[in-house]
Amino acid sequence: MSIKHALLGLLANGPLHGYDLKAAYEQELVPESHLNYGQVYTTLERLSRDGLVTHDVVRQSERPDKKVYELTREGRQQLRDWLTTPSRLDLDLRNETYLKLMLARRLKGSDPREVLAIERRGCFERLHEVSQTRARAEKEGAPLHAILLLELAVLQLEAFLKWLERCEEFLNREKSK
Repeated sequence: MSIKHALLGLLANGPLHGYDLKAAYEQELVPESHLNYGQVYTTLERLSRDGLVTHDVVRQSERPDKKVYELTREGRQQLRDWLTTPSRLDLDLRNETYLKLMLARRLKGSDPREVLAIERRGCFERLHEVSQTRARAEKEGAPLHAILLLELAVLQLEAFLKWLERCEEFLNREKSK
C-alpha cells in the first residue's frame, strides 16, 4: 500500500500535523492498522524534498513547536495522476501454502493432500470469523471503509479456498498418471 499517496490524499482537504495524519490513516483509511510515526515523518520528509508538500511551523506555548503539512500544486497533480491510474495488482507468488505443497510432494512420508486439508480447515475458520465480523459491522452501521476492507478479506479467502480446490484437482490428476 502506498503510504506516500495515502498521506497526499489525507492532505488534500487541508493542512495536517504528522500525528493527525497517522490518526486519520488508522481510523479513516485502514482501520485496525498501525502506522508508526517514523514511517509518517520519513514519508513527509521525502514528500517535502520532492516538492509535493510544504510545511509551516506552528508555535505552541505549552508544547514543542509542530510542523503542519499541506499539499503543493505538484502534490495535488501527483495525487490526481495516482487516482486515475490503475493499480498494479499484487501477485506476490511467495506463498507459504504453495511452499508447503511443493515440499510435501518431495518429502517421503508427506502427503500434499494432508497439507491441503489443514490449510482448507484453517481458511474456513478464518472465513467464518471475517464473515461474522463483516455481518456485525454492517448490522452496527460501521463506516463504509471498514465494511469494504472486510469484504475484500472475505473475497480473498474465498479465492484462496478455490485455489486449494484447484490444487487438489491437479494433484489428483498427477496421481492418476
